Amino acid sequence: ATRGPEDPFHILLLDTTFTKNERVTISYVSGCLTYVLGMPQEEATELTSMCAANGLSCLGTWEREECLRLGRQLQIRDLCVRVVPFCEGGARGWQAKDAAGSDGSIDVPYSSGFD
Repeated sequence: ATRGPEDPFHILLLDTTFTKNERVTISYVSGCLTYVLGMPQEEATELTSMCAANGLSCLGTWEREECLRLGRQLQIRDLCVRVVPFCEGGARGWQAKDAAGSDGSIDVPYSSGFD
C-alpha cells in the first residue's frame, strides 16, 4: 500500500538500544525521549523500561515526515528506533479469532513486568 506524507506512522524503540554503548541506560534513554519527543518523564521511563524488558516499545504516532524527523533525532542520540506504518492494534478480524467477549472486547491481563 502506498503511504502519503500525512499518513500516521509509529516510532518503535528497540532493545538493541541498550547493547550499543554502555552509557546508554534507562535513565539516558528516558531523558532523550523527554527532550526529543516532549514526553513526560514518568511515561518516558515506563516505555524505556518496557522496551528493556520486552524487546521493544511503541513511543507514539505522528505524521510520516514528523515521525522520520523525530526518529533521526533519536538515532543521533544512539537510540535504536524504527519508523513503521500505522496499524490499528486489535482491529483486524484475524487478531481476535473467537477471543472476543459478547461486547467485542478482549480481556488481556496487563503487567508491566516491574511489579
